[in-house]
Amino acid sequence: MIKMEDIKQHAYIIMNEAKKQGAEHIQVRYTEHYRVGTRYGEKHITQNISTTSKSFELRTQIGGKVGTYNGSYSPDLIEKSVADALLLTRVSEDDTEFPGFVQEKYNYRPKTAKYHELEPDILADEIKIVIDKATSMDSRITAVAGNLHYQSTKSCLINSFGLEVDEESSGITGVINVCATDSGESRSTTRIAGATIKALNIEERTESVTNTAIQGLNQGELEPGKYETILSPEAVAELMRFIAFGASSEGLITHQSFLKDKLGEQIFDERITLIDDVENPEQNSSRRYDSEGVASNNVSFIENGVLKDYAYNRRNAKKLGVESNGRHLFGFMGESAMFVTQHLKAGNKSREELVSSIDDGILVSNLFYNNFVNPPEGLCTGLTRDGLFRIKNGEIIGSLKNMRWTDNITSILSVAEPGSDIRQVADLFGMTFMTPSVRVGQFNYSSKGKH
Repeated sequence: MIKMEDIKQHAYIIMNEAKKQGAEHIQVRYTEHYRVGTRYGEKHITQNISTTSKSFELRTQIGGKVGTYNGSYSPDLIEKSVADALLLTRVSEDDTEFPGFVQEKYNYRPKTAKYHELEPDILADEIKIVIDKATSMDSRITAVAGNLHYQSTKSCLINSFGLEVDEESSGITGVINVCATDSGESRSTTRIAGATIKALNIEERTESVTNTAIQGLNQGELEPGKYETILSPEAVAELMRFIAFGASSEGLITHQSFLKDKLGEQIFDERITLIDDVENPEQNSSRRYDSEGVASNNVSFIENGVLKDYAYNRRNAKKLGVESNGRHLFGFMGESAMFVTQHLKAGNKSREELVSSIDDGILVSNLFYNNFVNPPEGLCTGLTRDGLFRIKNGEIIGSLKNMRWTDNITSILSVAEPGSDIRQVADLFGMTFMTPSVRVGQFNYSSKGKH
């Protein structure tokens, strides 16, 4: 069991060493991860992994120079690691836009019950449910594959101005991939996430993804064009990632945001309300503070289709003359500000009711290889995957080969009706989305795929 007292002790050892070696101002973010995972394929478990890591981010300031160093924690290497960090700071150029370290005394929200212990054997038990359920539904199911991962994190953030705040969290993510074969192949995939195993609804999600794989056999073709469309929660999550980049204050400064200068404007259908739901302990990416130590509270940044706010960190807020709202993000893409815990307010209709309301349209199970074509215009492109279906007179009448899509985010969501089937979808970049299916008035399928 990792104790928070030990986490804090390690953080202060690093900070004291940095002071000893000449740093003027210091911030340390110390983290310990525990991760267990199970992968499965060809209807059986193929790999079990278990890892524990100790890491830290050391940011130091000497005069006008600021440097950030990331490393693994080892007591024997602290002196050298800190020396390397300070060398990096000393050889850097002056950072005239650095906002300084947090000196404010925030009233952080109390910790909520988002930390849960898990025995690794439970993952194997759940995977057995997946395999047994999928293979029992239809003889045409030829492969079941995917993974389940549990991760718990304990961290502490301190600085030389007296900041000390800590967090502990855990969550489970996974993938279920089902393949059906019958004079052709159909695959369907779902990404699942939850604070607990129970929250994943494993059996229900397995049944849904297996049905999609079976229904996806015997694919026809769709002519390119604009069609009324129902986007599944996975597909909506992909669009919400574009919205996260558009609502970042980084894009305001670089002029790369399609939401720049749109504050207070109606940008989406009035049925679209998006909250960065950091206070929800059921959402895996929720948190009490960001990686600068600024308190994070819920932000309803799109209300009834109207843009209400952007995501700010301290650097961008200083440039733009506002206050940070605790959205600093530091990762493999560098330093930015982002809404990473988006929650799209659900509607009242089930997915079946949304389908029954369409005379001629398409159902999209998922989107992938999605990218901006023109970020300032909100023009994006990608491919459909995991099941594309034709709707006629309120019923699904057959499956389709995948298509390339190219469209504008604001156009897609200009007529949009969220359903009631809300669930959590995990993202590869650490984001999580609470989203239902959404019926949109048009979605542009720009060219045919081969399968």
